[in-house]
Amino acid sequence: MPVESGSSALRSHRHVVQFYDSDEELTQSAGGYLADAIAEGGAAVIAATPAHCADFEARLAARGVDVAAARRAGTLVSLDATGLARRLARAGRVDRAAFDTQIRPAILAAGHAPGPVRVYGEIVALLWAAGHVNAALELEGFWNELGREIPFSLYCGYPRQSVESSQHHGAVSEVCRLHTTVAGRLLARAHWGDATRTFPGTREDTRAARGFVLGMLGPWRGEQLAADAALVVTELATNAVLHAGSAFSVSLALSRNVIRISVGDAIPLGQPGGDAWPHAEPGHGLGVVAAIAARWGFERLDSGKAVWAELALPSWPCRAGPAELTLPGWPGYPSRAPDLVSGPASAWAARTPPASVSSPASGY
Repeated sequence: MPVESGSSALRSHRHVVQFYDSDEELTQSAGGYLADAIAEGGAAVIAATPAHCADFEARLAARGVDVAAARRAGTLVSLDATGLARRLARAGRVDRAAFDTQIRPAILAAGHAPGPVRVYGEIVALLWAAGHVNAALELEGFWNELGREIPFSLYCGYPRQSVESSQHHGAVSEVCRLHTTVAGRLLARAHWGDATRTFPGTREDTRAARGFVLGMLGPWRGEQLAADAALVVTELATNAVLHAGSAFSVSLALSRNVIRISVGDAIPLGQPGGDAWPHAEPGHGLGVVAAIAARWGFERLDSGKAVWAELALPSWPCRAGPAELTLPGWPGYPSRAPDLVSGPASAWAARTPPASVSSPASGY
């Protein structure tokens, strides 16, 4: 999920999120986004608290919008998000019928304008703040479904403090995944500890695996980490599809200073498609992984094997890893891989904790 700033940069995005520090910051960014829609002959819908509605209308007026005339013409619609949140939420879920009767008509009516329709919404933030996290995520999904039926773009605002202090780490990552871009400053860190997704094992699944990883790395989208992670998972998933020919899983584990990407398949080491010690050729496949990972290796699984790679998070320096170890032609890796072991007695495992089995070879 890329990071954008300025209303013009956001025009191509259908679902924007901003984690804001102050009301002024939000009003300036989202207010300009809405004002541009009206200026282009379109319409703006604001679903916010009464205080924020007043702030946005003041911002629109400062941008030259005749607020009263826009209201009469139907090109500016203000909705009370506080009341909407109460009417939409039912036992921790969002009432889809209420969404269709309370939200959909306003968007349809705004669509009569010849220009773009842009919506600002903070119902999700109110649900989140009230502890209805699942309802907030469900509502984000309903917005996306409505956007596939009706042409409009949506700008969501969440107070940064409520998100960064949240203990719902996986939910914060899901918020990022459900949007197409972030307006302004990213979150300070990723909000999840680990995540796993399984794919059937077709060639198309390598792209899906890449999308999964990029979605989880939303807070670092646009940084080198995201590009490296996308490349690593693409190479490992491609190997699983081509050599294992089985379904595969992609797991991400986040620690204080590294992220580990692990791709598992159903072919054990030592079987066809699972040979233990291939070459990591420079510029190809595992050679690419070896070149950019802080550490990498493999482990036996009850159901097959997994190949993993660790990337250093941007906030901390890269840990010492297989830089002093490589296969021939790669300064640093050993010319011969160690024997496979699963316990701490391994000298290799002792050099590269905390993996249960560790080596620069991948198992392909």
